[in-house]
Formats: sequence, C-alpha cells, structure tokens
Amino acid sequence: MKHKGPANPEKAFGVSVGIVLLLIAAALMWSERITAAQILGPVGAVLLVLGLAKPMWLYYPSQAWWRMAMVLGFINARIILSILFFFVLTPLAFIWRLIGKDPLTRRRSAWTGWSPYPERYRDRHHLTRMY
Repeated sequence: MKHKGPANPEKAFGVSVGIVLLLIAAALMWSERITAAQILGPVGAVLLVLGLAKPMWLYYPSQAWWRMAMVLGFINARIILSILFFFVLTPLAFIWRLIGKDPLTRRRSAWTGWSPYPERYRDRHHLTRMY
C-alpha cells in the first residue's frame, strides 16, 4: 500500500520545516551559537514564507524531502522493530519460558476448555451500559 501523504505536500514541507528551522535557530541564538543561527534562521524564514505564499515554488525541494523521509522511515522501522524484537521480546519470552509463565494459555494442560461466566454479565442491565 502506497502512503498518500498530505493534501498539499509543498505547503506542509515549507511550513513544517520552516518552523522547525526557526525554532532551532532560536535555540542556537539562546546558546550563543550565532553563526549557525544566522544560517538556519533565514532558510527557515524563506521556507515558511514560501510555504504560505507560493507553495508550488517548493515542488522540487518538497519531493526530495518526502523521498528522503520515506527511505528513512523504511530503514528506521526495520531497525527499531528489530531492536525491539531481539532485545526486548526475545529475552522476555526466554524468561517466561524459564519460570513457566504462559500468558496466552497455549499449553493444553493450562486450559480447561471452559472459562467462568463473569459475574457482571449476570446483571440484565449489563448491555444498556456497555462502556
């Protein structure tokens, strides 16, 4: 499935990146890194103004930005999910197996085939207030 993105990607690019660059420039000014702030501030201001006034002028930079974002998203998703799986879920599964925990009651010996009827379902007004 292909990701659709925003309705007006040029405007979204200009406004969002422009605001972020202006905020970074303000933080750099506050931390007395004047040279970097003098570079990022005008770039952010130009992007913000073009994003609001003439978004079509940002067509090519926006296309490059969204392509880079899709590639980074593809790579980061695999890295983050791999780290989560190998360093969180796999050790947790080994620990649960060692202590005999079976949260899904997958073992036949742990499941009786019958679950008790919850007490709250015995009230006939239960379905009138489901949440």
